[in-house]
Amino acid sequence: MEETETQASMLMEKQYKIPFEMFREAFIAFQKKFVLPRNYCLMAVFLIVAGIYGWFVVNGSDTQRPIYCMIIMFCLVMCAMQWFNPRKIRRSLLEGVREIEEDRYRLRIYPGYLEIGTMLEPENAQAAGTDALFDDEPEEDFSGTRIYYNKGLYVREYDSFLMIYQNKTMFYVIPKSAFTPEELTVLRKHFSDVLGKTCHMQGE
Repeated sequence: MEETETQASMLMEKQYKIPFEMFREAFIAFQKKFVLPRNYCLMAVFLIVAGIYGWFVVNGSDTQRPIYCMIIMFCLVMCAMQWFNPRKIRRSLLEGVREIEEDRYRLRIYPGYLEIGTMLEPENAQAAGTDALFDDEPEEDFSGTRIYYNKGLYVREYDSFLMIYQNKTMFYVIPKSAFTPEELTVLRKHFSDVLGKTCHMQGE
């Protein structure tokens, strides 16, 4: 009974794949929005500190110069790490994404939450064959997450996809090509109504 009521309240359901280049573009956009600004601020702080101790190296006492040089080296290493680590993480993640590029995903939209996850093929091939024998659709497993609308949930629209991210740490990519223009209009209104300021759609 509860399952039937849940299905009845569902606003929309879509299945889709995420092309590698789209995921790459989305992850770069995510890093630019939430990761790189913080890293650039830290780089600026380390460079300022290094510059101050560089002045001490030139104008300070000889006895303290080795310590100043060590501090400068530390700041430069930390600065380099702030630049290098996001790119290392991006490269590692994208290498893994290539292996799951053909996976299918499902999005279900309800009045109070979203369900996003991966469609899994039936584990029991014999059961799938039996379904085919009786002209039934084989059942598919679903591994996903229920995301309730809250102040930490953001939706941002880009040219070719929607990006949904939770608390600036976890994000999901939804290709706009999976929707008709009319469905995109419904989505924009729905997310704007339930999320308010944390929803950023094109044209707003």
